[in-house]
Amino acid sequence: MRKVLLCIAVVLLVGGVALFAAGRGEEVAVVDPTVTLTMFTYTDLTDAVDVANWEVLLEAFHEQHPNIRFEIDHGYDEAYHTRLQAMSAAGRLPDIMFLWPDDRTGMVTASGQAKDLRPWLSGREGEFAEIAMMPQGPDGEIFELPEQVTATHVMFTNERLLGELGLDFPATHEELLAQGPIIREAGLIPIAMDNGGGWQMQSTFLSALVERAGGMEWYNRALAGDNASFEDAEFVAALDIVQQLYRNDMFSPGMNTADYGRALTDFVNERAVYFIDGGWRVNALVAELTDAQKEHVSLRTYPDIPNQRGTHGSTAMVQGTGYGMNSRLEGPAADAAWEWIWFYSGPIGSEIRQRHGAVPAYRLDLPTDADPMVVKLTSFINDTPAGWVLDSVLGQESMGLLQADLQEMMLGSRTPVQVAQRFERFVAANER
Repeated sequence: MRKVLLCIAVVLLVGGVALFAAGRGEEVAVVDPTVTLTMFTYTDLTDAVDVANWEVLLEAFHEQHPNIRFEIDHGYDEAYHTRLQAMSAAGRLPDIMFLWPDDRTGMVTASGQAKDLRPWLSGREGEFAEIAMMPQGPDGEIFELPEQVTATHVMFTNERLLGELGLDFPATHEELLAQGPIIREAGLIPIAMDNGGGWQMQSTFLSALVERAGGMEWYNRALAGDNASFEDAEFVAALDIVQQLYRNDMFSPGMNTADYGRALTDFVNERAVYFIDGGWRVNALVAELTDAQKEHVSLRTYPDIPNQRGTHGSTAMVQGTGYGMNSRLEGPAADAAWEWIWFYSGPIGSEIRQRHGAVPAYRLDLPTDADPMVVKLTSFINDTPAGWVLDSVLGQESMGLLQADLQEMMLGSRTPVQVAQRFERFVAANER
């Protein structure tokens, strides 16, 4: 993990200098025109596309705000969360940090270490998608300004490969299983997924299966322990779908030790027919797929499962991630932090990110020259019903238990019933 110090020397007249707090409609006097803030950001430094997009955003921000400097640390995947948790425990959080709208970064938001952004945001809530403005704290707090609305389950499909194999997209789980031998006989992977981090199976697949198996009414009662629980047949059925797919060699070989990104590479290189991941993967697909490939890649959801009680074609969806600020910031430093938060998730940063494949939470018209993958993701998010993402409604420790047990279940060390029982006992004791 590297530290990048972005220094911009500026000469400004102190007299009359003011920092405009975007979104508040007021000017805040600044004694020192140069403000330096520490930032911990979520960036994959091994991904050239991710790095290039990040640098475009930084350059655009500094063109508008030459008086604000950043000392930046980068983190990604589980390494980011491990370090953020250590910073939180030590009381040494940066001024600006990348946060989740739920318990994924609850060690920061639930402990009072992130500032409520509503004083700066007031009056501009209607400029965002409705789901993005859902409360993140018990009293309606907004701790991070969502960059996008996130569908965590998408079944990306190579329609050309399907056609060459004489197949159509399956209507049911059983039809998909029947395709497995045909796809493998052609030397291809049926469903590309990597689960080395553990969270991928839970967030991008199981969360959608839970709504499919039980429906939202049951899902909400199970979360509350209201005459329903995660020991019920509905949750066991969702787990059983995962186990069936694994036992029938439908997933990528070695998926439970694979680094995040291998499955994407297999799909881009057309070594896999299907690819299950989150909608955020469109950012990479915009850059890595050829124009011809983009024409025959579709965004779908998992087919219907046996005894399905939930919604046909549903996904799992949550308000997106975004930047928040340390609760200790006050005055010009807090206003400077807000400048970055608003730039990133507000109209300017959203327009930049939209050009690179994002579907922002900020309401923007889709440009006429938008990339085909962006158009497809926008339609997917607008038209697809959704249930909860498990890690958006349950805590990090619960997810740690479930994610490890999912891996053990696939490897044969636990049954779906055992996983469900252990998960329910933990949720009942620690969450409700």
